[in-house]
Amino acid sequence: MNQISTIQQTEELYTLMLQEQDSYSDDARYFVDFLSSHQLGVTLHGLQLYVDHLNAVVDGRRLSASTFNKRLQGAKKRLRYLFRISPDNFSVLNRYRFEEALKGFKPKKINSISVPEENMLTPNEVQLLINGMEDKTVAIMVEFLYATGLRISEALGALLSNLRYSNSKYILTVIGKGSKERRVFVSQELIRRIQGRFGGVQYLFEHQGKPYNRISISQRIATQGKIILGKKISAHTLRHSFATNTLERTGNLKGVSKYLGHSSVSTTANLYIHSELSWDELQSGNI
Repeated sequence: MNQISTIQQTEELYTLMLQEQDSYSDDARYFVDFLSSHQLGVTLHGLQLYVDHLNAVVDGRRLSASTFNKRLQGAKKRLRYLFRISPDNFSVLNRYRFEEALKGFKPKKINSISVPEENMLTPNEVQLLINGMEDKTVAIMVEFLYATGLRISEALGALLSNLRYSNSKYILTVIGKGSKERRVFVSQELIRRIQGRFGGVQYLFEHQGKPYNRISISQRIATQGKIILGKKISAHTLRHSFATNTLERTGNLKGVSKYLGHSSVSTTANLYIHSELSWDELQSGNI
């Protein structure tokens, strides 16, 4: 194979890796951009250099363990996706070697993965955000995200066919991470306002017959959070805030875990129960 066709094949593989839209889309782009900027193909050598890059100290700083893990997982997921949709580009032996290499790259251990309390919004802050938004399309999405605790991808992918009315409320069935199905509750009044604004035929949040773009909505929420609250927030901040505020109000850890669609109660506890020692507590016993 000549150099031109090799370059063309590499570019095609890059494009395939960026096709799937999921929670690791940005990390997949980071991976592909690294390979492209270093003129590396989709090879074991390129993968090793990428992991070395993630581990490197750049300008006196190293990636946090959580960022390292997310970018590593994003690369792993997209490579496996590529093997699945484009098997002709890789021999059986090459796929085996890739898989063994992927298994060898381990995520970093994190003592605590709890979401910092300063990254949460209080119910009053959520209300200030909603009331202060001139963009009423995004305002009602913020209200819905906080009311349900859904991920942004789950909310934007919600189908009207999965919505049913029962006992003065709506029950929405969603498919979350790991293709797990779960139900969330939504008030009749909120659903009425959403349908009045969007008038969807297939999706709850619909624009010209299609669901809204996740990245675009996330950026609009982040911008409004900075302007109105002076805080750096994301769409996921609303899910974290729902979880924290609901857990504090009800004390029902198992119920909140199931409602959020977490794989285990320990995941919920690690994220939302803040039990670390404070500086003052440590100092109180000193002589």
